Amino acid sequence: MARRRRPRPAGAAEPGAAATPPAADRPAAPAATRVHREPRPGDAPGNDRPPRERAPAPPDTLRLLRALVLLAVLYTCYFAAGLILPVVLAAFFALLLSPLVRRAPLRWLPRSLAALLLVAGLLGTVGAVAVFVAEPAGDWARRVPFVIREAAPKLQAMVEPLREARRASASLDTLAAGGDQAGGAQEVVIRPPAPDLLAATPRVLGSVLAVVLLTFSFLVFGDDLLRKLMELRPTRAQKRVTAEIVQRIQSDLSRYMLTISATSIALGAATAVYLAWLGVADPLLWGVLAAALNLTPFIGPLVMAVLLGLVGLSGFDTLGQALMPAAGYLLLHALESQLFTPLVLGRTMRINPLAIILWLLLWGWLWGVAGLLVAVPMLVCLKIAAERLEGGAPWARLLE
Repeated sequence: MARRRRPRPAGAAEPGAAATPPAADRPAAPAATRVHREPRPGDAPGNDRPPRERAPAPPDTLRLLRALVLLAVLYTCYFAAGLILPVVLAAFFALLLSPLVRRAPLRWLPRSLAALLLVAGLLGTVGAVAVFVAEPAGDWARRVPFVIREAAPKLQAMVEPLREARRASASLDTLAAGGDQAGGAQEVVIRPPAPDLLAATPRVLGSVLAVVLLTFSFLVFGDDLLRKLMELRPTRAQKRVTAEIVQRIQSDLSRYMLTISATSIALGAATAVYLAWLGVADPLLWGVLAAALNLTPFIGPLVMAVLLGLVGLSGFDTLGQALMPAAGYLLLHALESQLFTPLVLGRTMRINPLAIILWLLLWGWLWGVAGLLVAVPMLVCLKIAAERLEGGAPWARLLE
């Protein structure tokens, strides 16, 4: 007969099992840890979910914004040229002269005195050259109508085929229009008013004075201003990149301008000697003008060649002799631009000629003659900055 099992009282342990302590004596289980996030502005009450990341702007939108910023900058440069151009010219002269302030013997002088001596020396040199060439330049300016009149018969033989073609085209237009009709409309020519030089003189003198004062100020306080601007950069890497760009621009731009100035002076001296050998009147004037126009690539030498062509046509009898001044100058300029200047500057300052021409057209349209003078230095600075900035290497290679 099977034995009946006696029911165990509540809380009794199973035979052979470890005794379980009562619930009151057991330690409490650790509660789940909950991370509390501080509420942020704009969060809904009770919303502890992490914020959603903002999607980046589409590439087309970024390109459109960059194009709009570029157009706004060009618009400002065009309509505020009277304000921006003196600052750009002064910054350019300060970058050119600042390495000289740190060299002996000027480095031992107070910075303000060294800057004053440099600015005074620059103004004295430019003024002495201007006084030296003022009288012959005035004589040639008064002789321009006579020079053109003397050169007209020689130019007539060269342009006669073009005139014949123009007459033929006019005859065809007359036949197509059915001949002249009686009582035709009278042509009215509206001439613009002649420029008033006396009215423009105070504005020019004010701009020159502003450039001189700004150049002196940049030379004296420029380093402190750059130091304070670099303190605004958030990281040490950005400060280092900015300092490298500024130092590279100062050294390379100074080397570029000193080299171009030296080769331009050599070209002007060689041009003056060559024109004196040919017997051209006032060869020193044309030498100074050749050196000054050589600071503007492509456009300056082209203008100089045209001027020497007119001088040759007015001073020589035959067409071959009349073209010799311009031809000799172009040969000297080719030697200077293709041999001596690249030899001194090397490959580091080489820029694409097409980029230079387009850049000259842009800034010549925006700022006139002054824009032509500062266009190439600005392009050099842009190339140096593109080489150092992140993502600018393709643009730097495009300019080479």
